[in-house]
Amino acid sequence: MADEEENTEAGEEGGEKKGGMMKIILLVNGVLLLIGIGVGVFMFMGDDEKAADGADTEMLEGEESVEESKPKKSKGTPIYVPLHPAFVVNFENQEQVAFLQVDIQIMTYDNTVESALKTHMPAIRNELLLLLGGKQYHEINTREGKRALSQEAIQVMQDVLKDVGASSSIEALYFTSFVMQ
Repeated sequence: MADEEENTEAGEEGGEKKGGMMKIILLVNGVLLLIGIGVGVFMFMGDDEKAADGADTEMLEGEESVEESKPKKSKGTPIYVPLHPAFVVNFENQEQVAFLQVDIQIMTYDNTVESALKTHMPAIRNELLLLLGGKQYHEINTREGKRALSQEAIQVMQDVLKDVGASSSIEALYFTSFVMQ
């Protein structure tokens, strides 16, 4: 009977040791989990702000050179006017004939510009075809060349619209397809 009491007491002490050790392990795991969550939240929140600031800075640095001359306006919903069909011209490329095919869309905020573009499309297409056909391969095969061409095309269209007495507030010109062969 004395042996049974000793076994029972030893079993209770072992159970208490196991239970106490489990509580400590669970407590340590809980603390580590909370620390991990706190560090993760801190890192994600800090990175988002830095990434957003960095992206804004990068975009502004890249766009400053392109849009320095344009005032930034937010006049509402932009209107995109496609100039269909695509423009196809031939131009000289180092003593051989090459072709250029471009799809163009115009962006404006003014409904009257949209209707003026449609009304005077033959004159606009004529001037754009003359502009595109007068270019050489080396002038428009770079990004800067395409941007310069875009600005020239906007100016040509604004001149046509001014000549006919229409509103010429064209905000941007987008090449939606640009194929040189």
